[in-house]
Amino acid sequence: MRDEQGYADKDQQGSAQILGCYLASGWLFFLNGYMERLKDSFHVIGKYLSFLMILWVWHIIWGMVPDDVLGGGLYSHANLVWYIAITECIIFCGGHLFYDAYMDIKSGAIEQMLMRPVSYQFRAFAQWYGKALGQLTVFFPLALLSAYLITDEWAMDAGQVALGAVMVMGALFCIVSMNYMVGMTTLWIKEASPAYWIAQKSCFLLGGLLFPITLYPDAFYNALKFSPFAAIFFLPGSAALNVLPFSVTTLIATEVFWMGALCVMSIWVHRRALAHIGKYGV
Repeated sequence: MRDEQGYADKDQQGSAQILGCYLASGWLFFLNGYMERLKDSFHVIGKYLSFLMILWVWHIIWGMVPDDVLGGGLYSHANLVWYIAITECIIFCGGHLFYDAYMDIKSGAIEQMLMRPVSYQFRAFAQWYGKALGQLTVFFPLALLSAYLITDEWAMDAGQVALGAVMVMGALFCIVSMNYMVGMTTLWIKEASPAYWIAQKSCFLLGGLLFPITLYPDAFYNALKFSPFAAIFFLPGSAALNVLPFSVTTLIATEVFWMGALCVMSIWVHRRALAHIGKYGV
C-alpha cells in the first residue's frame, strides 16, 4: 500500500512538474511574441497609418448619411465611426498570423518542431496571441484617440471602453484559433492563402466589419448574431453603440463560447494534421 501511495505521489508530482514546464514555456513564447511585435515600430506605424486612412474614409461616408437613417435613428455618426475603430483594430492586430505555420510546413521545419516536448499548437497559440496583444497594447488606445479626434466626440464611457477591451481580447483569441486552422490547410491544399481569404472575407461580410449587422435585414441578423463571425467583429464593436444588442452577460458568454468552440475545432484540425504528417510527411 505504501509503495502504491508513493508511486501515486510521484505521478502527481511528475504531472505537476510537466504542467509547470508547459505554463512556463507558454509564458515565454507569449512574451516573445508580445515583445517581437512591440519592437517592430515601423510595422506598427505603417499599420496605424493605414488604419487612420480607413477610419477617415468611413467618417466621410457615414457623414453623408442622415442621422435618422443610421439604424433607424439608433446610431449616430460618431457611434459608427467608433464601431469601425474597434473592428478595424481587431483585424489589424490579428491579421496574417497563419503565415508562420505556413512557412514551417513549406520549409519542412514543422517535422522537427513536432519532436520538441512542447506541443507545436500550444507554442503557436502562445506566440501568436502574444503578437496580437502586443500590437493591441499600442493600437487600442490609438484607435480610441483617433476616433475621438476624427469625430470630435467621446462616444464611449469607461464601462464601454473596458467592455470593448475585454471583447477585443476574446476576439483575437478566436482569430488565433482560426489562423491556426488556416495554416494547417497548407498540408492539403499546398497554399494557405485561399483558405485565409475565404475565412477573412466571410468574417468581413458575415461578422459586420464595417457596419453593425443590426443594419442587415432581420432574417440575416437573426441568423448571424450568435455566429463565430459576429463574435469576432460585431460583438466587440457593439461596445461602441448606444444600444447593445444583448446584455453584457450575454455578450461575454457568447464570446467565451466561441473562444472555446474554435479552440476545440483547431485541436481537431491539429490532430488531423499530425495524422497526415505521420502518413505522408509534408
